[in-house]
Amino acid sequence: MSEGAPKESLRQRVIRAGGWTIFGLATSQVLRFGSNLILTRLLFPEAFGLMALVQSVLAGVALLSDVGISQSIVISAKGADQRYVHTAWTVQICKGALIALVLLGLAHPVAAYYKQPLLAQLLPMVALVAFFDGFVSIKVALSNRNVDAKRVTLIEVGALFINIVVATLLALRDPTPWALAWGYMTGELVKMLSSHLILKGPRDRFAWDPAVVRGIFSFGMWVMLSSSLTFLGGEGNRLIWGSVLDIRLLGLLGLATTINIVVWNLLKQVAGRVLLPAYSEVLRTSPERFSRAVERARFVQVAPAWCFAFVLVFGGPSLFHFLYDARYQQAGTIVQILAMGLMVDMLNGSFSGVLWAMKRIGISTVMQVALLACQIGGMLLGYWLHGKPGAIIGFAAAGWVLYPLHATVYARLGLWHPRIDIPVLVASTAVVVTVALTNDWSALEAIK
Repeated sequence: MSEGAPKESLRQRVIRAGGWTIFGLATSQVLRFGSNLILTRLLFPEAFGLMALVQSVLAGVALLSDVGISQSIVISAKGADQRYVHTAWTVQICKGALIALVLLGLAHPVAAYYKQPLLAQLLPMVALVAFFDGFVSIKVALSNRNVDAKRVTLIEVGALFINIVVATLLALRDPTPWALAWGYMTGELVKMLSSHLILKGPRDRFAWDPAVVRGIFSFGMWVMLSSSLTFLGGEGNRLIWGSVLDIRLLGLLGLATTINIVVWNLLKQVAGRVLLPAYSEVLRTSPERFSRAVERARFVQVAPAWCFAFVLVFGGPSLFHFLYDARYQQAGTIVQILAMGLMVDMLNGSFSGVLWAMKRIGISTVMQVALLACQIGGMLLGYWLHGKPGAIIGFAAAGWVLYPLHATVYARLGLWHPRIDIPVLVASTAVVVTVALTNDWSALEAIK
């Protein structure tokens, strides 16, 4: 589809891209869930805990060096110019090389800090993956700009399938964290190669336009700050958990978190890939329709995610009892607590992409600082009051504590929607009170 004269309306492109994105992410979640059931029977929780630390370090370095290359292509008026995209691809390669070097340097210090010698061998492999990821075609970002998700989705699903197959076959032969690491590396290499071979568009070439670089980095300074806070509020928390919890409990927490946010992650991916460019286009063409567009998008996100969280609150322990062996049963109680936190936190998250489309990145940054403070503060206060169980509860409560700030900020922007928020708040409060009074918390008390 050409940049200047798309053949379809924005609504048609959003529906089509949203459908493909949901299909791809739903398929990915099914694949991950199926592989999870298999791999948890082949591997011990410690293997998942180690890989959680590895992926957190990788995500941290990537986010801390994020200069918003993809976002700049989506938002910039010149984002489709060939000189722009070729320069952006060159910057992306340089970033991948930098990440690889940093990961190599961190391998031994991280292994020593967590007292896990195997990390010193796993991180160099992940460094190589980061280097190759820098060569992913810039046509991925162009597809996002044009709200065209079909081929990108097929590439991601195919790469994940290969990742799972390789990891499972290796785990059957050698049930160690190396099975997960080699599967991850293979999948990422397939994704990189496929982005060049399958996506439509001109071939990627090296280029260096100083004006484009300055533009990317000028915008990227805000992105880097935002990404740093995203890391500290997301993967960074996992690194903090790693210093508070033992490696077995860290693996259980990672498993519980993955299941808890399965639907919410799907919707956030749709927001990043579909809603951000859609919001940007609405603001460029029909700003008077923006609040209504945001309200519709929020409802589509919140309704299914809240229902899924409701199921996990009342069925989480039973789900883990049915699907996993005795080594993983405590994760059922953890997922129950996290789901209660998500019930209100999803109201905050449903505004994803709004402030970026409005170019109010400063406000977005302040909100991320507040989220980080609530998460870390809740975790530490809970740990001080009630040890490891208290830390999990405190972390889950962050979204509830932060909601009044979100409501105030978006109300001033004319984007708070009481028809969505008030029913969710009332229902979520009723659920939490009911569970708190009727649930058997003996499994939680056993987490020591």
